[in-house]
Amino acid sequence: MIDAGILRAEWTKFSSIRATMVLAAASVAVAAALGWLFGNATAVDYAAATAQERLDFEPLEQSMRGLYIVQLLIAALGVLVASSEYGAGTMRASLAAVGRRGHLLAAKAGLTVLTTLPVSVAAVWLMYVTSQSTLAAGGAPYLTPGQPAVLRMLLTGPLVLTALALFGLALGFLLRGTAPAVNVSTTFLLLPMLASVAPDFVSGFLSVYWPNAAAFGAALGTAPLPAWAGFGLPAGFVAAMLAAAFVHFRSHDA
Repeated sequence: MIDAGILRAEWTKFSSIRATMVLAAASVAVAAALGWLFGNATAVDYAAATAQERLDFEPLEQSMRGLYIVQLLIAALGVLVASSEYGAGTMRASLAAVGRRGHLLAAKAGLTVLTTLPVSVAAVWLMYVTSQSTLAAGGAPYLTPGQPAVLRMLLTGPLVLTALALFGLALGFLLRGTAPAVNVSTTFLLLPMLASVAPDFVSGFLSVYWPNAAAFGAALGTAPLPAWAGFGLPAGFVAAMLAAAFVHFRSHDA
């Protein structure tokens, strides 16, 4: 159990940092903008497509490509939950107030979930609405909320982003700095985008088994892996990262 008092203290620290609040708002705004941009681009592609290409058209996957950019902002938000204390030099004071390192890390993980989940829900749902509305306005096929593929994406997409925020939190503890943790998370999460230019054996691994690629593939229904593997692989990875962060945090000075 996470102590409610510790959680309230963490929220006070989180909400008092301007960067975290700006980043949360920017994640939602960027998601809406990307929904429109990719929705418009997808509608243009459909208008110029051949008959066979129109039969293979995937309105959800194509128009939700902005998730691969929004994930960077959500992961950075997780990074700030830990790295902001190292940057401000307040980690020692937080440890003195809480008493146990495990309790502090658990509180920060709980805060990360409680703050990034609603942001992720707003980002994913707003991106869906703007992208599908843009497709409809452009005369391209679109998907309504009641369709199974859409329901799966709307329900699991925010969970994937929240898990990536926990990945960012773990990096914040491991690297103890905002810049290095954000740089590493950005590089790691963007690697699947290089799959098309990588050798075949690397391309297959990045596009299918890389944690965030597997998770988004499962959420969008495009992964060759079964759903349990598509979600289980990144869940196990994030759990391992948090365990490594705890071991590192427990054995090093604040």
